[in-house]
Amino acid sequence: MDSQQEHDGPTEDVGPSAPEASFFDKKDARQVVGRILSTNFAVMMGGLNDAATGVLIPYMQPTYDINLLQVSYIYLVNFCGWVIASFANIHVCARLGTGGTLVLGAVIQCLGYALMFWHPPFPLFMAAFFFTGMGVSFMDSQANTFTITLKNAHRWLGILHAVYGVGTIISPVIANTIASRTPSWHTYYLVVLVLGVVNILFLLVTFRKGLFRPNVLNAKETAGSELRAVISNRTIWILNGFFFLYVGAEVASGGWLVQFLVSVRHGDPAKVGYIASGFWTGFTLGRVVLADITHKLGERRMVFIYIALAIALQLMFWLIPSIVVNAVTICFLGFFIGPFYPVGLYVLSESIPPELHVGAIGFAASLGQAGSAAFPFMTGAIASKAGVQVLQPIMVGLLVGIAIFWAFIPIHGQVRL
Repeated sequence: MDSQQEHDGPTEDVGPSAPEASFFDKKDARQVVGRILSTNFAVMMGGLNDAATGVLIPYMQPTYDINLLQVSYIYLVNFCGWVIASFANIHVCARLGTGGTLVLGAVIQCLGYALMFWHPPFPLFMAAFFFTGMGVSFMDSQANTFTITLKNAHRWLGILHAVYGVGTIISPVIANTIASRTPSWHTYYLVVLVLGVVNILFLLVTFRKGLFRPNVLNAKETAGSELRAVISNRTIWILNGFFFLYVGAEVASGGWLVQFLVSVRHGDPAKVGYIASGFWTGFTLGRVVLADITHKLGERRMVFIYIALAIALQLMFWLIPSIVVNAVTICFLGFFIGPFYPVGLYVLSESIPPELHVGAIGFAASLGQAGSAAFPFMTGAIASKAGVQVLQPIMVGLLVGIAIFWAFIPIHGQVRL
């Protein structure tokens, strides 16, 4: 499936004379079609994971007899998995390579689903989110690391994260259909467990050459110094803050949307559950439609424009008490914030030395994505005391914070101002 060329480096069975830095060479997409498909499928599995929890919250609560604070602990446990993986990523990749780390992440994710699908006691169900968080973190970091080595990386990153969006569109539909029509809402996790096994097999086949071998020959020896260089780089930390707030806003909005429409707008869970798919649909379309437009007109300028539009749409969602209007505005909100993550990764790749790409992109993708668990947890913890309507001011604050971090990012090189 995958026709590998010489510049794929250690993924080929080549002699010791192969250049160690060959992993960083830009590859033509036609040479690595299989790997593009498998990394996209792996990222879609992340979307299937992230967007389901919010839809299932109204069904988890009566089943386990838990309040919103206890529900939010799920996100806290998930956050712990993300953070541990973000710091472990460089060392794991230094030993297993990109393909091996992807497979490891897929296996860990499936372990979480294996604990979830049979409706275990709540402490065990909650603990399983540690494994899904860690598994998705490893896969997300390595899928982005691989994609950034392709020619026209800004476009392929847009596609990669649009495919993540496809997972987030499908996820609420499947989860809501199962939960609203059967008493066994947790059957959803059996569905994603089966897909997770397919994901493992797909990755094993497409990354079989050089599987479980480091990307470069001296990776084990340089992993520690690479991690130190990454965590001491100011640009990486600024973009980490941008990613952390952005992904937190994205998943907090999608994750607590249904609960807000049920509790504050008094919607029917069986119906408003599908509105979550509207948000993720807009999010996905934005990543496809706006990728080249953003690159052509300038990343810095366009992200500021998108943030301004997103704040306006978020205020409309907050202040207009209509489920129909809310459904429309949340879809457009997703459309305009959707490109932020792939655009940020592209800017990162153009703003730091090539030798830091693997470590920095993996670190940023993992630690930045930890916001997908941190802010939904904080939102749930606050909502348990003040009501789920706190989602709206929190979202406005997150969007303003995103703009502040973006203003501090030094943009140069091939990145358009």
